[in-house]
Amino acid sequence: MNFANYVDVAARNAPDRTALTDHRREVTFRELAGETNAVANALADLGIGAGDRVALYLPNSVTFVTAYFGAMKRGAVPFPINMRFKGHEIEYVLEDSGAVAVVTAGQFEDAIADLDVDALEHLIVGDGERGHDYAALIEGAGPTYDVYPRKDGELAELVYTSGTTGRPKGVKHTHGNLDANARGLIRYMNWSAAEIGLTVCPCFHVSGLNITVTPYVVAGATNHLLPEWDPETTLETIAARGVTYTFFIPTMVIDLLESGLAAEYDTSSLDVIGVGGSPMPKERIEAVEETFDCTLLEGYGMTETTPLAAINRPDQEVRKAGSIGPPAEEVVDVRIEDPETREEVGTNEKGEFLWHGDTITPGYFRMPEKNEEALVDREGKTWLRSGDIGRMDADGHLFVEDRIDDMIITGGENVYPREVEEVVYGLDGVAGVAVIGTPHERLGETITAIVVRSEDAVTADDVESICRAELTDYKVPRRIEFVDELPKTSTRKIDKVSLRDQFGAE
Repeated sequence: MNFANYVDVAARNAPDRTALTDHRREVTFRELAGETNAVANALADLGIGAGDRVALYLPNSVTFVTAYFGAMKRGAVPFPINMRFKGHEIEYVLEDSGAVAVVTAGQFEDAIADLDVDALEHLIVGDGERGHDYAALIEGAGPTYDVYPRKDGELAELVYTSGTTGRPKGVKHTHGNLDANARGLIRYMNWSAAEIGLTVCPCFHVSGLNITVTPYVVAGATNHLLPEWDPETTLETIAARGVTYTFFIPTMVIDLLESGLAAEYDTSSLDVIGVGGSPMPKERIEAVEETFDCTLLEGYGMTETTPLAAINRPDQEVRKAGSIGPPAEEVVDVRIEDPETREEVGTNEKGEFLWHGDTITPGYFRMPEKNEEALVDREGKTWLRSGDIGRMDADGHLFVEDRIDDMIITGGENVYPREVEEVVYGLDGVAGVAVIGTPHERLGETITAIVVRSEDAVTADDVESICRAELTDYKVPRRIEFVDELPKTSTRKIDKVSLRDQFGAE
């Protein structure tokens, strides 16, 4: 079934309920259904057909969602472009996808219109001067549309990876992937139409698009969109809109704590803060729950898992600090195997997570060699290699230790940065930390801690002392650097690739 049908279901069930807002406008579910129908009609009038790729170069906004679902109703394949991409990066994903149209806004139109992309035929612009005017297209198109039939296994969307370690990869999500992801989140989080969400993670990533936007449409719940990350605007919106749930990357949660602004806003409506994308420092979980008087629930997913894979649930009897929760067994299975022998490991033994199930991507777009690397056969089933090292305890709770790529080998010993980072976060006056391996003539790599201080009194000796008290000698940082801030990726994760470039010299 075409996943976009859920827009019309929500419109029939609660036509006058607010569906979406941004800083410029808000729409009910009836209006959302009508505008997405108009987008589908407009695309059809332009000659865009089923299976054609339609790019969205837009910040979080109502128009992003209407263009996304409108393209899907037409049977086309919407895909968002990372808003940090410029020039040749945009050109690459447009060429790679074979996009025939781009929907954007006036302030970004030149970034698209001046590119030379073979298949690109149409530029659709809101509040701009070039290409087709979005508002005029919608006004001239009919408000009714028979959703183009799509089967569960057919391609629904592309989501490109950020490309921090190479060319961006187009991750394929089917209509079935989106359905399983949305329904799984609704079930595990106990969401209903009464929920009020906030989406501030970018919709060009699954953390914005498929953790809140698409599941909230399926639930028929109200969702508020912010175009960019700003701690104070986020707090203002939670207070003004009565937000009950929002999802953050850990660095965003730490930004809120460090801002000192939480006490100035009434955020008592918040029931749950979801966290994922990278490990949440255990030392900060209690502070978040005390500050916002709500529950913080860690989960786990990847672009390649749509992203639902593991999750802590509100009604869970036991939550364990640092755990990403049990596997989402309604939609996926997990296998944990030794990265070298490829044999399954036992309870509490570390290995690579492999995933199989309803939310798992069928593969990368036009990248057969990458599919061979990432999708492997184990006992007649296809499993996705995650690249994440973790373990499962005796109660079935999963813990992520680190990325395989981030593991440090120093003097022949393996060190996972997260273990060291957790210790440094326990030091008062540390606002942020990233641990990387840097070249060392004798050891191969040495442990380097890059620290952001909230109190200038914190010294390198303090960092070394707390590490020596809690870690084996070879895990203690030999090099400690202080910076004003840590570089972030477009999805607000700490950018360790940039840090290794910056501090890579011996």
